[in-house]
Amino acid sequence: MKSHFRFEFAFPRNYEAKVLESAPLPHPLEKLYHFPVELEEGDRSGAYVRVVPPKGPAWSGFFAQGFDSDQVVTCVASCPDPDSLCVVAGGYGYVVNAGDPKQWQQIEQRPVADLRTVTGFSPHESGLLLFTGFTSVVALGRDGIAWTTERLSWEGVRLGKITGGELHGFGWDPASDKEVAFVVDLATGKHTGGARPGHPDGVARI
Repeated sequence: MKSHFRFEFAFPRNYEAKVLESAPLPHPLEKLYHFPVELEEGDRSGAYVRVVPPKGPAWSGFFAQGFDSDQVVTCVASCPDPDSLCVVAGGYGYVVNAGDPKQWQQIEQRPVADLRTVTGFSPHESGLLLFTGFTSVVALGRDGIAWTTERLSWEGVRLGKITGGELHGFGWDPASDKEVAFVVDLATGKHTGGARPGHPDGVARI
C-alpha cells in the first residue's frame, strides 16, 4: 500500500514519519500499535507507519484500511497540533499523538474522499485540516475536532476555492441532476446553500 500514499506536511511537526513496505521486525524498544486497537475481521489490510517523536523511543503503527479505491484518500499529514500526525488509509482517518500513541482518535468522517489544509486565519490561527466525505465536512483544529457541517449534499461533495475565511464547494442534487453551490464559514462550520434531504425541493438556498 506504500506506493499509494501521498504526504501533506503543510503544518509544522515535531516528529518524523515514514510509511513502511511491510510489518516491522520485532524490536525491544519500538512498540507496534494497532489503530483501531481492537481489529475486526475486515481490518486485516492496512498500512504500517514508523514514527520518530522528539523525545522517547520510536514506534510503529498499523492503520486499518477502509477501502481499496482511488476515490478515497490515502496519505500521511501533519496536523494543526505539531505533536499530532494524521494517517488516512483507504479513506479511514486516524489522528495520533506522536509522543504518546495511546492518545488517538478515529475521524468519524468515513470514508474521507478529500483532505485539505487551511492555514492561518482567525479564530483558528493554527489552521484546520478538512476531511470531506460524500455528504459533509469535518474540521480538525489544534485542540481536536473544531466542527462538523450539516449535510451538504444528497451524495457527492466537490470542494472549490478557499477564500476570505470561507470554503466554497458543490453538492450533488439528483432531483435536478446538477451540482448546487454551498459556502461554509471556516470559523464555525455553518453553511449556506447545498443540496440535501429535508428541504421541500432538496435544495438549500444561498
